[in-house]
Amino acid sequence: MKQLPIFAGLLFAATVLALNARVEAATLQTTGAGSAVATVDRSATFDTLTANNIVHLETYTEGGLKIITSADSWAADFAMAALLDPFDGAGGLDRAFYAISSGNNDWVTIQTTNRATIHGVEFMYGNTWTTGNSQRPWGNPAAVVDWQTWKNDALVSSNTVGPVPLLQLGTVLGFFDPAGFDQLLVRATIAGSGDPTLQAIALDNVQVMLTNRPPAPIIYGSDFVVDQVTHEPGLTVYDTIVGCQYRMVWTDNPTSGTWNPVTPPAVLIMALSPPAG
Repeated sequence: MKQLPIFAGLLFAATVLALNARVEAATLQTTGAGSAVATVDRSATFDTLTANNIVHLETYTEGGLKIITSADSWAADFAMAALLDPFDGAGGLDRAFYAISSGNNDWVTIQTTNRATIHGVEFMYGNTWTTGNSQRPWGNPAAVVDWQTWKNDALVSSNTVGPVPLLQLGTVLGFFDPAGFDQLLVRATIAGSGDPTLQAIALDNVQVMLTNRPPAPIIYGSDFVVDQVTHEPGLTVYDTIVGCQYRMVWTDNPTSGTWNPVTPPAVLIMALSPPAG
């Protein structure tokens, strides 16, 4: 296998041409910023949910989004508010985020205020489970995230993410669905709590995409290979969406350092298959 000589450095931004039926059948859970949301149509940064401001989350709305659960915000627990970092440092100095003051038996529901169809959601994940560590009392890496997507009050998909090493505090979780959903339900549960429905999830920087635009990964020249026998090009990246087709739309000129558009039909098109193993 030999790298295609035309490519050097960051070569192109990919666009999705088509999705097959397999991808359309369910919501795809992803990891990483940009993995599920290509364009941000609505967002919530929770700048008012600070250590000094108690907010009733049953009716919380921001930025055209309704993000609700049956609890008060984390400011209601004064001891926790002084030290809480549910993202294990991933949020930096940001001390405004969505977290509950104590565990509840409810989901956190994310939807638009007008119940519009959603195609992608991303948020930073954390939790307020206790750790037993006096230096970092809250934010337990042993928790998992249960999730469900719903459309017109019918369940679309559901699954569980985690625990470590599959799910780290501060991870950006994504949910993409070409057919769409109108509600995303999430919760952070932990084994051995004594109540399998008790949850304590924390969120920050919720981003929502209302258009069916599958996110395109950044692909580097070293990710391209060509079979010397069949002369067929291929990709060695794993952050693409299985079942999608990708085409090159820009190339990088190694000599001038400029970007050059690729004019169809002279495009490189490839259908991706699940990675081996």
